[in-house]
Amino acid sequence: MNRLLLITVLLPLTSVCSAQKKVVALPESVTVEPRITYADRDGHKLTLDVYRPKSPARKMPVVVFVHGGGWKNGSSQSARKNAAWLAEDGFAVVAINYRLTDVAQWPAQIDDCYEAVRWVRRSADEYGFDATRVGAWGTSAGAHLAALMGTRRYPDKEEVSSEVQAVCDWFGPTELLTMPPNNVGNGRTEADIAVSNGAKLLGATVRDVPEKARDASALDNVSYSSSPFLIMHGSQDKGVPIEQSARLHSKLTSMGVEATLEVIQGAGHGGKLFQTPDARGYVRSFFTRHLMSNWSQGQGDAGTLTSGELVPNTFSVETNKNIRWKRDLPETGQSAVTVFGNRLFFTTMKQVDADAELGTDIVAWCCNADTGEVIWNRPVKAEHPLRLSGCFSDSSSPPPVTDGRYVVFFNASGRITCFDMDGKEQWSRGKMAVGRSQPFLQDGRIVNSRLVYTRQKYMPEKGHFTHEHKDAPESLWTNLEAIDLETGDPAWSSSCGVNMGCIPSPLSLSRGRKVIFVGRGGGHSPPEKPEGVSMINALDGSTIWTLPLEGYMSTQTYGVFGSHVMIFHKDEHLWVNVESGQIDRRISICNDVTVHGWSKEGYATRKESLPAKGKRSIIQQSNVVVGHYHFFRSYTHPYLGRINLTTGDLEYLQVPVQQRRTPNGETEALFDASQMSKPIPKDKKERPFGTGTTISFVAWDLNDVANNNGHQVMGDARSQGNGWGHHASAIPTAAGGCVYFPIMSGMVYVVDAKADRFDDSALVSVSDLGPVNRTWTRSCLTFAHGRIYARTIKHLICIEQPAEETD
Repeated sequence: MNRLLLITVLLPLTSVCSAQKKVVALPESVTVEPRITYADRDGHKLTLDVYRPKSPARKMPVVVFVHGGGWKNGSSQSARKNAAWLAEDGFAVVAINYRLTDVAQWPAQIDDCYEAVRWVRRSADEYGFDATRVGAWGTSAGAHLAALMGTRRYPDKEEVSSEVQAVCDWFGPTELLTMPPNNVGNGRTEADIAVSNGAKLLGATVRDVPEKARDASALDNVSYSSSPFLIMHGSQDKGVPIEQSARLHSKLTSMGVEATLEVIQGAGHGGKLFQTPDARGYVRSFFTRHLMSNWSQGQGDAGTLTSGELVPNTFSVETNKNIRWKRDLPETGQSAVTVFGNRLFFTTMKQVDADAELGTDIVAWCCNADTGEVIWNRPVKAEHPLRLSGCFSDSSSPPPVTDGRYVVFFNASGRITCFDMDGKEQWSRGKMAVGRSQPFLQDGRIVNSRLVYTRQKYMPEKGHFTHEHKDAPESLWTNLEAIDLETGDPAWSSSCGVNMGCIPSPLSLSRGRKVIFVGRGGGHSPPEKPEGVSMINALDGSTIWTLPLEGYMSTQTYGVFGSHVMIFHKDEHLWVNVESGQIDRRISICNDVTVHGWSKEGYATRKESLPAKGKRSIIQQSNVVVGHYHFFRSYTHPYLGRINLTTGDLEYLQVPVQQRRTPNGETEALFDASQMSKPIPKDKKERPFGTGTTISFVAWDLNDVANNNGHQVMGDARSQGNGWGHHASAIPTAAGGCVYFPIMSGMVYVVDAKADRFDDSALVSVSDLGPVNRTWTRSCLTFAHGRIYARTIKHLICIEQPAEETD
């Protein structure tokens, strides 16, 4: 290895791997098909090697690996040590050979790279590639070419695209005109630069062919449409000055292109420091983020609760329809399932051995996304008890957040803990994330990311929040806190208070402004003032504007359409201007509304006025903005609501409150109390649990809220309800043109997100996560890899349409 480093210093851009003689052994799960011909150029057969998982569970994103060697040496074999571990993570790695300078000059080298990408796309069906997800990765001279693949588009028409969706640049030259070996000085003569690697590539010195040198430089080809970049460079690189990478990074970011520069301290031109777990973690995280579909935080990667994935719109755990796999869980839990590459993250409560009402400790889980098999689990202990399986939240409710290098778990009983992707603890803090908190990454960068969550300053007595904090000082107010993802150290706290039940979301406004909308006001006399909505700066937590709204119920999500943030206030829907913080438009969601309602004769459209129930007319956190519609659930009726945000038109669709399968396999639906054998008592004291919303009792039976061992794990009797009325809903999410509304009983309403009329034709399916009243969930559905991931009190579930049905 010492000899290898010496060669690197004396011969800049010489392949780091070319001196290695030992063949790297491949893992058992990885296979390689070598020397496949992808093109023939002037009698020169160009070959590539394909590394991939032996048994891929889905279409594989592809990383095209371009070797180094000063454009005159090297081969595709240098990819082997990197391809081995990347293929283990579900990628196909296509390591290419290209024409070297003893055979052809510029632009032959980049043209060969383009052709390799075309080969990947043409061969997608044969090899199981995902033709829509192709990245490039190169080292040294190969990084020079990879960077051009992400900045210099093929200049002519092409039948198959050669564009790549992400570029990893390891210590490559980015501007040939300023590369030291191409210029006289520091002991280099005219004769030296005439035989430099750059001159051999271009056929002349850069001084003689400056336009050609610019054409062959990524720095001179950067545009607004360039691919996202991860640039890694050694701080002691004597072959390619680090300024080459720094300038490319600066220009990319100035154009608004996502780019990260990670300087490997102490590293030279490649070497062992580029093969550490941390270095590999950067690459793995980068390509997973850009070439795989992920749901890396509770509200999705973009924080909008939506995904472009095409996923099943009908499914049943009870009948095993479109269920890829189902895994038993040892205990109740509520967090959504977050997905990053081939890993799932979620939480459960610590297992109990008898009926239980309270809990404090949770378990952090990492499972395989393809099989559900456990990769690792870790305890996250805390001290403040909360009610198990609460219909508003419990200790396990906040979803994990990951950037692909670290994953953070939140115990709402008072602990936040960060692990690396292998389950090694990085840091832990005794802080209280609100049970209904939906933590998110502030910026999604690979390095120096911040994590934002809703922080509680006081905890309930025996798991029950009272009204005693109504006049608490600002020092005890709930607010947003941003922490450094790598260290757990605080970065900022919001200057305004935040209600524990509101769902702040990271949003991007015009001109790239990063903001967060938050609300104040809710049940149990929260102290934060004034009631209403604020827009805060996501960079430092400062308040930009505040809109006071007396009696505001902030327990909702905050979506943006055009120049407005959409909110519900009492019995109205408001369009709030994001620039001024003023209300530009309002409509009633209760008075004389259009309802597509059910009767025994079928569906019919009618006008109806719904009761305005004080502070709220929607079920808490049951709303989501999808396209130009705002969807929500009525607080008093089994109605899904939809507002056209362009026209202001409002429609309600009545849906079955419960649905079950009869012994003969038919489906039976319960729409209202008239179908029940016994009337619902009018006196709350005579009802099974103390909820004022009558709709909560339209059910064949109470939910058993039981775990897999048959123990009832419930500290709030209202959790036995049907998933309508007074509770905090599982947050609806959207994918593939549909909106998914899971409810506490395990039913899932799937509606067409673009339907012209919001009548019964818009109800795509009433699916299920298990038998009604024997299934319990408060978790939203998440989407990745063409699949839906769900969890209930008993099961972790992967929903996927069989391949033969999708062909």
